[in-house]
Amino acid sequence: MHPRPFLPLLAALALFTSSTLLAEPTVTFPEDRSFLPKAWTEAPINASFEPLDSKLRLAALGILEAALAKYPENLRHRYLGGISVVGSLRFYDVGYGGTYMANSRRIVLVYRETFDARGFEQRFHHEFSSILLKQNQDSFESDRWTSANEPSFAYRAAGIVEEQNGDRSEATRVLAAEQQKTGGSGSSLLVVDFELMKSGFLTPYNQVSIEQDLNETAAHLFTNPELWEYCRQYPRIDQKVDVLIDFYRRLAPSMDRLYFRRLTLGPTSTPEP
Repeated sequence: MHPRPFLPLLAALALFTSSTLLAEPTVTFPEDRSFLPKAWTEAPINASFEPLDSKLRLAALGILEAALAKYPENLRHRYLGGISVVGSLRFYDVGYGGTYMANSRRIVLVYRETFDARGFEQRFHHEFSSILLKQNQDSFESDRWTSANEPSFAYRAAGIVEEQNGDRSEATRVLAAEQQKTGGSGSSLLVVDFELMKSGFLTPYNQVSIEQDLNETAAHLFTNPELWEYCRQYPRIDQKVDVLIDFYRRLAPSMDRLYFRRLTLGPTSTPEP
């Protein structure tokens, strides 16, 4: 599938034909459903979306350019097929902020004018971590990850990569319930919770599955300078961050703990004492 790229913005065109970014995965702004797998457009999924307003596309593009630059070039080219950005997205009549297509290695993200840059960037890292996990499950130490949880805890969905349970995933059920309860987007599920951190979870959404737990930890690992203080205060969070960094390091040796500290704390950040 090759969503039709948005080209009228001259600045965006110049950006993506520059010699430095020519080989980057393509960011597109689809206008019709042809970029979605056919099965997603049929019942019971019934995918629907709204194209992103042309006036917002350059802002979304800039945020994604910064996010992509945080990964080594060979890792991007090997595992990321492209990114489609839309104005809204619904599956099973539930609003989504993003998703991924495992076979084509493409990510779909929702962007709105009200979004802050870090939150939008976090959605990208969240989805990309799923693609990396699905392609490299053998490189992820799931037993070491789950040992950071309390012995009595069980994720709502079994397995490492969350699969469909009936006609939808457990994450979809959780998101639908939260939207129905609050009348909002479900973003409250992604708010950091210091009580949950004592048990090893950054947000309520982290408790859905190993995949969602990893996704949200990755979102903060790439963007949140406060994560290192969370690690200092909460040993269970620190253990999961260690497991996640080791996973990335197996994919690209340069992505060690200092690499991630410098992403969020600045290039002059030093190793932890």
